[in-house]
Amino acid sequence: MADAHVRSRAGLLVGAGLSLLLLAPVLGPGYVLVRDMAFVPRTPLGGQLLGLDGVPRGVPSELVIALASRVVATGWLQDLVLVGLVLFAAWGAARLAPTTSTAGAVAAATAYGWSAYLHERLLLGQWALLLGWAVLPWAVRAALDWRRGAPGWGTAAALSIAALGGANSLLLVGLAVVVCGRPWKALGATALLSLPWAVPGLLQHQVAGDPRGVAAFAANSDSPFGVVGSLLTGGGVWARPAFPDGRHAGSWVALAVLVAAAAGIPMLRRRLGDGLLVAAALGLLVALLGTFVPGVLRWAVEHVPASGLLRDGQKWMAPLVLLTAAGLACTVELVSSRVQEAGARHILVAVVALAPLAALPGAAWAENGRLTSSHYPSDWGRVTRQAHGTVLVLPWSLYRAFPWDDQVTVLDPATKLLQRPVVNDALPLPGTAVSGEDPVAARLDAEVRAGGPLIQALQREGVDQVLVERTTAGYDDSSASRQTAGLPLAAETAELRLYDVPSPGPSPEPLAAWPVVLADLAALVFAALAVSRACRPARR
Repeated sequence: MADAHVRSRAGLLVGAGLSLLLLAPVLGPGYVLVRDMAFVPRTPLGGQLLGLDGVPRGVPSELVIALASRVVATGWLQDLVLVGLVLFAAWGAARLAPTTSTAGAVAAATAYGWSAYLHERLLLGQWALLLGWAVLPWAVRAALDWRRGAPGWGTAAALSIAALGGANSLLLVGLAVVVCGRPWKALGATALLSLPWAVPGLLQHQVAGDPRGVAAFAANSDSPFGVVGSLLTGGGVWARPAFPDGRHAGSWVALAVLVAAAAGIPMLRRRLGDGLLVAAALGLLVALLGTFVPGVLRWAVEHVPASGLLRDGQKWMAPLVLLTAAGLACTVELVSSRVQEAGARHILVAVVALAPLAALPGAAWAENGRLTSSHYPSDWGRVTRQAHGTVLVLPWSLYRAFPWDDQVTVLDPATKLLQRPVVNDALPLPGTAVSGEDPVAARLDAEVRAGGPLIQALQREGVDQVLVERTTAGYDDSSASRQTAGLPLAAETAELRLYDVPSPGPSPEPLAAWPVVLADLAALVFAALAVSRACRPARR
């Protein structure tokens, strides 16, 4: 038997070990740039970080990083974020697991902190969503205590931290908290903390989404067990490039872990109740909507505000991954109590506790080298500091692949380096593209694709400058020269060209600031109160 402090320390140590096993090769100077994870040296402070200029996709996560980067260099800040995600997720799973053994806590930490869910979302660069994944065990623990009569400030504090990651992070945690805690109060707290991204989104009338995204983001099979089996074993992400190395073969071990965890579910239910089980079932139901009832989801995406958040089905599987981790911890305790011979007991416990590592051994050491650390050429800072106003970015694509980043696909860094970027925000996918939401980009799309001079269209839309990224895949010098014909050159380096647009018309007016600021203040005051009240027992 081990007391709660020993189990907690064991989870903390496992989390630290897993984070180093995964991230050690990319820690230190430089940036990990992959898919949606495009950390930049310095993001300018402005209305775009509040959702006043442009689509509020990164609200408030981009603001948090922009402010924190004024204190800690962004490359080191990214290291702290990534290590913290893995560490706190594994630690939280160990603390949540209703087990009396240290080995059980280790099993929970390993199963949650080394799941296919983590590796697939990391290969997509979705660190903000992983913030919700890391907070989830802590939020569920607080919500269960709340339901049993403890104050709800711990739950509100966990929701507030998840809200820093934006809509996906908050709603992922909100689903579990509503089920495991006090539903109406939890729903109200989630709605209040959603205001920073919901208010600017509704003010921009972003109601209709692209129904093609339902099929594009539906759960995918990354194992021999089909879509359902892939989801149940923690994988099933929509993007094939995000499948971890060895996932297909290792999924047999993941299936064995799932079966082992199922043996511990009765003990889990006796000690924690049914809340986490219900949350996992709801998550699975939402994850399967795009696969089995795509018509219903397509209708919702077109007519119901914010329902586009349901398209990416696999992200809702985090509660089930947590349920598997907690169930595995209970199974380890059962094995420990029923196997009498000490040697056999120790071997069985070790095998069960460490099996999640065996399911994805190829994900170690920076996803088997698929994550790398890169440095921005000095040109980027020098040229982007000269940019002002609304800036159209060429080539006309949302993602980039640079030679100085080993040709890894990454979100265009200009979206973070410029205050008012205009980019083609449609998401390119094999055989199709999901439409973007930026109205300026939509109006310019046909003329940019035509390849002719853009000067008149840019003047009409109030675009002040054009930034051309010269070393990315997809750049064509002759095409860029035709498009920028007649534009005065403001700056030129080996990496970038910056052009001025003569006599541009007025830029689109940003949103009225006061509703957005009031929404931000309401969420901020509630979050500060929640964290303060939740920390009060610790101070005492």
